[in-house]
Amino acid sequence: MKKNTQLCASYTVEAALLMGILLPVLVGIIYMGFYLHDRGFLQGAAHEAAACLCLKADDQTANLTGAVEALPAGRTLGVPSVSANIGPRERQVSVTYEGSLRIPGMAADLFGQGALTVRSGVTLTVERPSRRIQKIRGVYKVINSVRRVRE
Repeated sequence: MKKNTQLCASYTVEAALLMGILLPVLVGIIYMGFYLHDRGFLQGAAHEAAACLCLKADDQTANLTGAVEALPAGRTLGVPSVSANIGPRERQVSVTYEGSLRIPGMAADLFGQGALTVRSGVTLTVERPSRRIQKIRGVYKVINSVRRVRE
C-alpha cells in the first residue's frame, strides 16, 4: 500500500514542476498570437485607409481623417487604443497606426518592458485611375493597329 501512495506523490511533484514551466510558455504563445493578429490587422487597415485616401486625394471636400482614425477601433485583440498618423504629401499618402500590447505579469517587468509596441504603416503614391486607363487603351489601340498592318 505504501508503494502506491509514493507513486502518486511523485506524479504530483512532477506535475507541479512542469506546470511552472508550461503555463508561462502557453501564456506567452497566446500573447504572441495576439501580437501577430493585431500587427496584421493594423497593416491591412493601413493599406485600406491609404487606398481610400489615394482615391479621394483630389476631392477637397472629402475629410476622411475621422474614418481613418475610427477604422481599427475595437477590432484588435490585445491593443486597447490605437493612434493614427496621416501624412499627405504632394504625390504620396502615408498612414501609420500605433498601439501598445501590455504583457501581464512580473516577468515582463523583469526583462525590461511591460508592453510591446505594435506599429504598422503604409505609404502609397497617388495615382489617377482615369489616366492609367487611357494609357492602357492607347497601348491596345497601337497593338491592334500593328496587328492589322501585319495581316
